[in-house]
Formats: sequence, C-alpha cells, structure tokens
Amino acid sequence: MTYRVALTGGIGSGKSTVAEHFAALGVAVSDADAIAHQLTAADGAALPAIAAVFGAEMIDPNGALDR
Repeated sequence: MTYRVALTGGIGSGKSTVAEHFAALGVAVSDADAIAHQLTAADGAALPAIAAVFGAEMIDPNGALDR
C-alpha cells in the first residue's frame, strides 16, 4: 500500500523541518514551492503563459516573475 502525505501550514510552522526528517528516513519528498520557483525563474516554462494572461509587466527586468 502506498501512502501520500501533504504538509501544509503557515510560515514558520515547521513544514521544511518535517520534510527534511521524512527525506532522512528515505521518504520521497516533492517540494511544490521549489517547483514553482523553477517555473517562474528567468526563462521559466510558466512565464509565457503568465505574461499572456496577466501582462508583460509581471516579468521583472531579469526575465523572472516579478514577486
């Protein structure tokens, strides 16, 4: 049987610490925040769609999402 666990919570609630403990135990961890940052970094795969929907002003001078 395969189990999946989602870690949610506010800033500073310990999500990263728990994920690190899981990883140390050999549990596969997917970090959605890291994936989102990759997709919205300079030349990220999500940037063309973001610019098309929300406008080019959402992209900063370095070519990343203007956070």
